[in-house]
Amino acid sequence: MFNKIVVAMLAVGAMAQVNAKSMDNLSLELGPSVLNTELSSASGLVSHGKALYAVGDDSPWLFKLNQRFNIKDKHLIKDYPMTEDGRIVKAVKPDYEAMAMVEHELKDWFLVLGSGSKAEVREWGYMIAKNTKQQIETSLAPLYAQLYQAGGFSGDQELNIEGLAIAKDKAFIFNRGNSGGNLIFMLDKAELVDYMVGKITQVTELKTFNVTLPTVAGFEAGLSGGEFWVEGKSLVYTASVEATGDAYNDGEILGSFIGLIPLKAFKKEQQNIDLTATSVPLLNEIGEPIITKVESIAIVESDKEEISGALVSDNDDGTSEFFSFELEVE
Repeated sequence: MFNKIVVAMLAVGAMAQVNAKSMDNLSLELGPSVLNTELSSASGLVSHGKALYAVGDDSPWLFKLNQRFNIKDKHLIKDYPMTEDGRIVKAVKPDYEAMAMVEHELKDWFLVLGSGSKAEVREWGYMIAKNTKQQIETSLAPLYAQLYQAGGFSGDQELNIEGLAIAKDKAFIFNRGNSGGNLIFMLDKAELVDYMVGKITQVTELKTFNVTLPTVAGFEAGLSGGEFWVEGKSLVYTASVEATGDAYNDGEILGSFIGLIPLKAFKKEQQNIDLTATSVPLLNEIGEPIITKVESIAIVESDKEEISGALVSDNDDGTSEFFSFELEVE
């Protein structure tokens, strides 16, 4: 059974501070929370066929899940020292945070990115063939140096890459704004794939978009995931609010949002995208914020008016929380 939340974009509730900009209405329906205690800290999620695939920020595995969010198979990405509870030791964790599917050499591949929030340790990415028989490991340090410069970072500010969406011939990389700003980097998809497989060492097409999100208790939400809605010609994004001012340490979880960004927003000369009035909060049956840190989104089915799929949260306790959802434009 779904919990339905109908949200007019003019006023998304007491949880968010909004401005007066408005588009259409969104109707969000959430299924019940499903806790997976065998999958640690899920942070990247994609759908392919009837299966879901997930990576965790302190797990060495690529997981295959069924539609009930149970693990059906897993592939070891790389060996790491583990704690007694089965999580990668924090000092060396690669922090897999973003994942999407791309085509390369007429095959489907998972593209996995580390967050970049710790030099060298979290600056690794992977291309993993869907059949898991081929895998390419790539240092992201040169690419992330480009993103750092393009994003205007300085001093102690750090990248914190949290999401990746592939839309037509473009790739969109989401930076969570808890050390620098909430940013979306737009790259040429072919160049990103060429970088990942070692054909190039720099990208030539790179644009940066500054994103403004709602605030809760004085903390701005941070971008956490994205997916391309083909029929709606839009990116679907997730964002969550955590009471922390850096990209390394966890903070109190205050809630999460979901929303849409039309692709045409990335064609304008003004590179500022204000989402404060168009972000839908995740609320329970009585209109209270669901205290969950949504990390990623996967679209399973869609048409011109509705999206259905899955959300996953990492609540910093070594488990993963999943929700089925339906998002409808009214």
